[in-house]
Amino acid sequence: MKVVIAYDGSDHAKKALFFALRLIKAEDEIHLVTVVKEAPKSPEQVIIQTERKAMEMQNEVVKELEGYKVVSKILESNDVADAILQYCNNIGCDLIVTGSRGLTGIKKAILGSVSSELVSKSNIPVLVVK
Repeated sequence: MKVVIAYDGSDHAKKALFFALRLIKAEDEIHLVTVVKEAPKSPEQVIIQTERKAMEMQNEVVKELEGYKVVSKILESNDVADAILQYCNNIGCDLIVTGSRGLTGIKKAILGSVSSELVSKSNIPVLVVK
């Protein structure tokens, strides 16, 4: 199974990653995907401005994934969800895992979220970890 994990270094992304590890088998492929250059949707959103910063962030967590088949990928896009979905379609992934910032009410209606967009646009199963 190929699992794409949307990873931006936030606590929500780390929680999603470590939850997914409880479901993933050693023979499965983990694609740790980080998107750089995204336009911020809210002040709380973690934005990774450079590829170097994204690599450093991924390298920190890859050390904890020893024993798993890990592919680290950095994508550049102003639309995180579309970039992740395009990557998933290119590699034929079986599952997308993402964290949720937990926006509610007006903030969610106005700002939207990457996890909501992935769920609504994807033809691949999406696991949103709160």
